[in-house]
Amino acid sequence: MTGDPNELAPHTKANHDVVEDHPSDMVAPLDEIRELISTNEGRLGEVYRLTERGLTPEQIATELNVATVGFVYAYRYYTQAALIGKPTTGSALRRQTVSALNSLLRRGRGVLSPEALAVLQANKAAVEAAGADVDPTAEAKADIEDKYAAVNTLNALNRVAGIYAFSYGWYLESPVDAERGNTLIKVGLAADVAERIRSYASGVRTHMPEPLVLIRVYPTDDRNLAETEKTFHELLDTAGHANPRRSGTSKREVGKEWFLTNEDFLDSIAKALKLSTRYIGRSEFAGD
Repeated sequence: MTGDPNELAPHTKANHDVVEDHPSDMVAPLDEIRELISTNEGRLGEVYRLTERGLTPEQIATELNVATVGFVYAYRYYTQAALIGKPTTGSALRRQTVSALNSLLRRGRGVLSPEALAVLQANKAAVEAAGADVDPTAEAKADIEDKYAAVNTLNALNRVAGIYAFSYGWYLESPVDAERGNTLIKVGLAADVAERIRSYASGVRTHMPEPLVLIRVYPTDDRNLAETEKTFHELLDTAGHANPRRSGTSKREVGKEWFLTNEDFLDSIAKALKLSTRYIGRSEFAGD
């Protein structure tokens, strides 16, 4: 996550100022978008509601049992992007934001008015268009910061045992099941998550066209690692999130840890299993 945290962490009042800066005929659509975010059952809605209550990023992370606070700034930024099309430097954050807005658009169909949908679509387009106008030097700096942050992420996960989830950019940006927002995500276990991700990323460099994207890490602490993974997988299967490529006669060992699911559902399972979250985000790793 790059950028000035103060810029990416709007105070609650600032969100209301956003509405006041628009013509009066825009207030209702923006209120609809805000309501859509507020009622979101995933991290986006949780961060929004806790921000509305006046909690600081540190308090929000504690409330949600997440070890770091960077995700709070990211989700607050997604809200700004949804309401005002706020642009950003850094290609990684821009892709993440567009993905978040695509998810909101899917959830908004049949809920938002045509006017509100049009506003949300226009704000997503503004975020995408900002990539063509951004200062190349600023974007290069932001991308370097992203890579530096990714290295720090792995260092912080050294010797952490737990459940990890990763995918690739094209799956995250274009969900396999677009209607439900589900895409292919690998959910596995590791006695040392950092070592496992480094190993995968090294392999990615030789046979994959883009970096591995780490999504979540849930430490298991003193729990049985294999049993926790088994329960995690069983809950994914029971919910109908199994890898469709393993159905019928195609059911093989290959791909057994890949599921057609989404980040919010992974968080719901972790919450049900009373697992804390060590990492939440989308760090990209291209290997050494």
